[in-house]
Amino acid sequence: MIIPLSTVIYDERARDGTWCMAPYPNHPKGCPNFPECCESRPDFKEFEGYDWFAVIADFDLKAHAEKLKEKHPGWSERQARCVLYWQNSIRKKLREKAQGITYPLMGDILLDIPEACGVNLFATMAKHGIYLKTNPDLVKKIMLVGKFRKEESA
Repeated sequence: MIIPLSTVIYDERARDGTWCMAPYPNHPKGCPNFPECCESRPDFKEFEGYDWFAVIADFDLKAHAEKLKEKHPGWSERQARCVLYWQNSIRKKLREKAQGITYPLMGDILLDIPEACGVNLFATMAKHGIYLKTNPDLVKKIMLVGKFRKEESA
């Protein structure tokens, strides 16, 4: 699914590590990829003159976890839902879909992890009628495509 975004909400907490450093199971200091993830991506505030689109891929995590638990009966629910076993494949498909509408030579850009650029995806998507959840059965992975607005000649 691709939807145009009339509003993209920036939140410094997405960029400065406040959210990244929040503890979660087996990671008491937060995301192991912080700060490299944010440092390797541009700050969303740098992009003016772009129209934004959310490229969304749904992933049925519940069905995936059930298949893994059948294959590995001793696994816990948390093990079966671990991002290591599904996130890269859905990101690859999503990136291919997003790159299909991105034309870098025309100034278009792709933000593969918008949160690392400072985008509050929960608030941004809610403004557009898509409500994200934490720990969902149906995961919505999102990348943003910025289409450069050409200056209109007089």
